[in-house]
Amino acid sequence: MSAPPQTRRSPAGKAGLQDRTGSNTSRNITTIGTPSQLLLPRLEGVIKTGKGWRARCPSHGGKSASLAITEGDNGTLLLHCFAGCPVHDVLGAVGLQMGDLFQRQHYRNMNPAERSQLRQAALIPRWRAALDVLRHEATVLLIAASKMGDGDLLDDAELTRMRVAALKIFDCGEVLNAR
Repeated sequence: MSAPPQTRRSPAGKAGLQDRTGSNTSRNITTIGTPSQLLLPRLEGVIKTGKGWRARCPSHGGKSASLAITEGDNGTLLLHCFAGCPVHDVLGAVGLQMGDLFQRQHYRNMNPAERSQLRQAALIPRWRAALDVLRHEATVLLIAASKMGDGDLLDDAELTRMRVAALKIFDCGEVLNAR
């Protein structure tokens, strides 16, 4: 008795290639669903609330609905157990991980405008961090300038700190110019 032929799927983006069995295959896209569709069926005592759900916590048990679940604007789930169970323990009790709380996006399925929007959104935290650094380093330079304006000389440590501030400002320029 021979083993059944192995099926080999077409690489993504190569629709219409034949697999080893000789049949045509198209792109194979797995849809997992939203994080709430993944989590809620695994919980007991789920009730809908105004902005989310309440359920019995699978980590510590109990009979009350001590687990609050809220869905963010981007589909991310936020969990809070009022008995104090860590999120890792709650998820582990139902066989999930932290990454399961986040909406998955298939980059290949996005159109160019959606990809561009996603890339721009990824830059925002870097820009915010750069602006925070700029604020701090501008304060350092303002203090040094005020000291020099009062006729005081800067010592070696203060001069070195001014040079570091200037380098950090130049680095922020690189981050802010990134596309």
